[in-house]
Amino acid sequence: MKEQKPLSIRFIVYPVLFVLAVAAYKNHTANSSTVHETTNNSEVRTIIVPPPNAIKVGELYAPYYIDENSKLKTIITNLKDRCSGNEACEVNQAFSYVSHIPYIRSDKHRTPVDVIVKNGGDCDEKAQLLAMILLETNHNCVLVYTQDHTFIAVEVDDASKVNPNNTHLNIEGKAYYYAETTDPNAYVGKYNDVNFEQIQGIYHVNQKRNIPKESVQFIHS
Repeated sequence: MKEQKPLSIRFIVYPVLFVLAVAAYKNHTANSSTVHETTNNSEVRTIIVPPPNAIKVGELYAPYYIDENSKLKTIITNLKDRCSGNEACEVNQAFSYVSHIPYIRSDKHRTPVDVIVKNGGDCDEKAQLLAMILLETNHNCVLVYTQDHTFIAVEVDDASKVNPNNTHLNIEGKAYYYAETTDPNAYVGKYNDVNFEQIQGIYHVNQKRNIPKESVQFIHS
């Protein structure tokens, strides 16, 4: 004859075990969802690849459309003819040309040529246009990146040609002066309120390489 379990087992212990089993199942499901979400997030981060023509600067990925371009030939020729080989003149003329292009935000990234054709660009688009002109006129410059801003710093050998109230980065013994293209009233060397702590990446346009921030000195007059 089959032995019957005491009522206390059937009506107290079993229900308690059932509740614990349900709780354990829910906990397992929750943990699985968390792992799944984490996995999904990881997959999203993996599949969000940099756009074409992107560069990695520090921890940032940035669109990059700077290269020699025949469509800038007329602008470059006029700039050179106006300055007769004078370094400071070429830098200032290029900066003035780009800084007076209206600041216009866009959801899509415009190339430097687009900025000229459409007469508008945001900070990184205008900075890249200036970098392209400086590249084609053989002037060294760097792109400086913060979390939400991009600007140019350009090398000028003769400091007497720059406003004495200036801000620049000392990179490998050379002075690279702030050139904020979103301010039509700016000048080469004018401080744009970006302090050194905010800088997250520095990219040398001519040499196509990252500059370690720890090797750079910030000079603010």
